[in-house]
Amino acid sequence: MTQLSDRERILSHGLGVASTEGLDALSIGELARKLDVERSGLDVHFSSKTSLQLGVLEQAAAMFQADVVEPAQQAPDGLARIQSLFDRWIAWSLSPRLKGGCPFVHASNENASLPTDVRAKLREFLDTWTALFTEAIAVAKQEGTLSKDAEPDQLIFEIYGLYLSHHFWHWSMKDGNAKARTMMAFNRLLEG
Repeated sequence: MTQLSDRERILSHGLGVASTEGLDALSIGELARKLDVERSGLDVHFSSKTSLQLGVLEQAAAMFQADVVEPAQQAPDGLARIQSLFDRWIAWSLSPRLKGGCPFVHASNENASLPTDVRAKLREFLDTWTALFTEAIAVAKQEGTLSKDAEPDQLIFEIYGLYLSHHFWHWSMKDGNAKARTMMAFNRLLEG
């Protein structure tokens, strides 16, 4: 088993905090205490709270790329790709590494209080993710596996709504049926 570097340990723990409490809850001093390292040891890797928040967002984005985007890109184009993207997105939000759900949901919720650089990085991630879905929808429409009348912006809006609903019902309401209900609603959406 490979031992994590100090930076990886910091980011891993920071991702857990961001997943449960949000990016604004990250604190270099608190992480030093929790990881039982000198604060100066953290300062070597992150000079400020903003650089720590950016590092955690980049860590989350890399994890998302590896767990969701890359495997979903192996699915056939069209409706199967859309389904794979959504299935993996839901599964990712339930990962044991994310102790309180999707860090991007938490970050979006606290967006106004985040530093400009962090908000820009979050927006970049969300825009890239949305573009992947938009592309998959366009291909599915061209292939005829999705209705030609499907309006991409509306479909994306509703897909995000389902994801956020799942997040709420699973994490806040502790509903054991949240995933099954979400997938049922998603399938209805694609049929419509």
